[in-house]
Amino acid sequence: MKQSFDVFQYPPLWPAVLYFAISIVIFILLCFGKARVNKAHKYPLFIFYTLFVIAIAAIQINIFANGYDFVKGFLHIDFDPYRYDSVYWGSLCFSLLYLFAMPKNKF
Repeated sequence: MKQSFDVFQYPPLWPAVLYFAISIVIFILLCFGKARVNKAHKYPLFIFYTLFVIAIAAIQINIFANGYDFVKGFLHIDFDPYRYDSVYWGSLCFSLLYLFAMPKNKF
């Protein structure tokens, strides 16, 4: 029997592309939410949306810090961010980027 040996084995590309697509869509939705909250000018909505944005950014920080354990245990997705350097460092960048979607405090 002939056994093949691959020197370079790359993980499939589609999980990373899907991760970035979902993260970009979430960022766009958070920016639309920011505009609506700033326009509504209601303090309880401001507080709720601020906490919501922090929670979404915390999910990205946990993907960066805890990797597979967080994704498997909390999100129930069988995906290892440590296999993809772009997802690993992208989660840190997205967590910081999401904080730009915080509403402006006008109160």
